[in-house]
Amino acid sequence: MVLSRIWYAILAFLLAGAYYSVSLAVGQYNRRNAQAMDETLKADSQVVGWSLQVDARRRLDSLLLASVDSGIVKALKGANGQNDIPSSAKEEGRKALTAYNEKMRPEYKCDAVLAVDREGRLVSQVGYDAAQKNPQFEMGGYPAVFDALHGYLRDDTWVLGGRIARVVARPVEDEVGQPPLGAVVALKWVDSAFAKEVAKRTRANIAFFSGAQATAVATSTEGVDDATMQSIGDDLAKVLADQSFQDTGRTDVRPLGGTGAGSTIFVKLPGDAWKLGAGFAVVRPKVSISSAMGFLSGADDTDKKSVSFLLMFAILFVGGAVGFGFSFLEHSRPMNEMIKQADQLRAGGIDALQVARFRGAYRGIALSLNGGIERVVEKGGGTARKPADLQAILGPAPAQPAMSAFSFPQNTSGSPPAAPSSRGALPRPPISNLSGPPTSPPLRAKTASVHNDEIDTLAGSGNAGAAIKAISGGVPQMPPAQDTLKHGLPVDEDDDDDDEDVATKVAQAPSEIIGAGHDPEAAEWVGVYDDFIQTKRRCGEPTESLTFEKFQQTLRKNRDALIERHGCKRVKFTVYVKDGRASLKATPVRE
Repeated sequence: MVLSRIWYAILAFLLAGAYYSVSLAVGQYNRRNAQAMDETLKADSQVVGWSLQVDARRRLDSLLLASVDSGIVKALKGANGQNDIPSSAKEEGRKALTAYNEKMRPEYKCDAVLAVDREGRLVSQVGYDAAQKNPQFEMGGYPAVFDALHGYLRDDTWVLGGRIARVVARPVEDEVGQPPLGAVVALKWVDSAFAKEVAKRTRANIAFFSGAQATAVATSTEGVDDATMQSIGDDLAKVLADQSFQDTGRTDVRPLGGTGAGSTIFVKLPGDAWKLGAGFAVVRPKVSISSAMGFLSGADDTDKKSVSFLLMFAILFVGGAVGFGFSFLEHSRPMNEMIKQADQLRAGGIDALQVARFRGAYRGIALSLNGGIERVVEKGGGTARKPADLQAILGPAPAQPAMSAFSFPQNTSGSPPAAPSSRGALPRPPISNLSGPPTSPPLRAKTASVHNDEIDTLAGSGNAGAAIKAISGGVPQMPPAQDTLKHGLPVDEDDDDDDEDVATKVAQAPSEIIGAGHDPEAAEWVGVYDDFIQTKRRCGEPTESLTFEKFQQTLRKNRDALIERHGCKRVKFTVYVKDGRASLKATPVRE
């Protein structure tokens, strides 16, 4: 499952990288959005100031009609030079002011229009009833009115009775080169209607305040309501006490109400209201993304349309295909192979799982299952097929090279070997040469074992004495007339029938042994049989019931099975001692 695990690691890395990237994007967005909001607030404060100036200029232009109105000129002429202003002059001026105000467009209609003579006394008024209650009311002390009485156009901001008013004043002239007869003054109260008109033109959220109280608020963007705008009153006391605000007339960008729900800038209104603490505040809501997943909750239909769904599905398809491919190669495919072999094992098509067809953990599972099968077979009394073990096949390595049981004895005395006699018998090898394990050719394939338990079952009613009688330390006897190699063994010329420990008695050999001279494999099995008998005797095991015929049948059966299983050319059988008992090893030879 290496590829799948690597793919999981890659996906985890990409997911972590995506989260890291989105978190960085959120931080950058919030930081840059805060900077943009600060710049927007500063721009809003300037735009609102310019809008108020433009509004004042348009109101001054509209007031031209009143300054040249004949009724207003007649009223001011009748009031100038009189100790008490005649009532006829007041009435004439009132009618003229009312007619003028009714002609104005709704957005430029004044809340109050006043006419003053050249001394600043109030002659007539419309909309400001508080002036009628004070007979001594005069307006010459206001800078804007004073300048207008001297021929200038002026606008200003007043605070009258806690209310903010935008004021424009224009001189009334009758003759060129003569001082003005007086002035007309128009007032526009800064109320909710006025604030909404300014907010509409400037696209800003604005709140006018006088002292420590908000007098008019208006919004133009989402995310800010009137209640939020009213919350600026919580900061007004601190702002008005700020000396920097008193000197410069504006603050830096600051959080709204200290909650961080938005940001605001406070600006003083120019003119007479400056010293009275009147001004306005512009507000912008805080737009930020709270978390990495905030992109999803804050997205609208327009944002979703900008996403390339084709690319998204392509990434999803490719990633899923790679993941499923790795899963198929490392899980589904070997699992299907294991199911297939398990079905064959159940049906008898195979006797063990083919480990070479598995990889990774599945190979370990297959090995464990094969081991379990072999253990069950052994417990049931059968012969389990086990992996080749070099130590088990060859036995313990001898300290010195050992001679095969059928090799010729070495002449260590330096004298020439004895000449063969007429009977053709050679001296048999010493018994000491049979004590060690026989030498074996190099291994070319797996080696199977023919267990002693299987050989023991060869015991029958007959004995081998009729065909071949083996004496301790002896070899099978040859016919006396044979002086050549009949069974792969040379005939000893020295025949001492009296010493049974050195020679064997001659007996009539069975047809299988006589034919061994024409069958090299059968001749080899004769030697294996003799080695096996001798080894069993050395181990103290009985040999009377073991015949060569059944011994040969067992070897032939094992040979055929190994040739079919491994595709080898022949099988080499050797004798060794295992757990104190004589045993056989079957080694497939591919040469």
